Amino acid sequence: MQVGTQWYKCDLHLHTPASRCFCDQTVTPQQWVQEALDKGLNCVAVTDHNTGAWIDEIKAAAQGTGLIVFPGVELTCSDAKVHLLVLFDVDKGRQQVEDFVLKSGILREKFGEQDAHSPKSVEEIFTLAQAHQAICIPAHIDEFNGISEMGNQPRETFLENKELLAVQVV
Repeated sequence: MQVGTQWYKCDLHLHTPASRCFCDQTVTPQQWVQEALDKGLNCVAVTDHNTGAWIDEIKAAAQGTGLIVFPGVELTCSDAKVHLLVLFDVDKGRQQVEDFVLKSGILREKFGEQDAHSPKSVEEIFTLAQAHQAICIPAHIDEFNGISEMGNQPRETFLENKELLAVQVV
């Protein structure tokens, strides 16, 4: 029995070949999971651009490995094209993620494309995520397509939200 804090090595912003920007489109789900394990990860989130296409395959490949897989999406929203990571409970899958993407206003034929974006604001996507019991994390806030590209006042208002639990800094 372990006493005290247990630490997990996690990466909550990972892509698969479902994102057109993924470097090796020949990678299999088993190879993807093995790479995560080889890097010593205990927990990952599959967060492809505007799609949940590979979530179920990654979850199946991870069964029995001890790797915890959170389904998610890197959703592009607003005219500023800000990226938000939306993470769902481990018992969810592709269907729930893609239902969320559709509700955000992204058309199915644009799934997986980086240039697709929801017409909804960052705040609207955050509220939609909460309604789906999902966690919303602003992605790479200090780089391209981060909340730093929002207007000053909307960004400050968003960051003051008490429900905002995390941000990703590169």
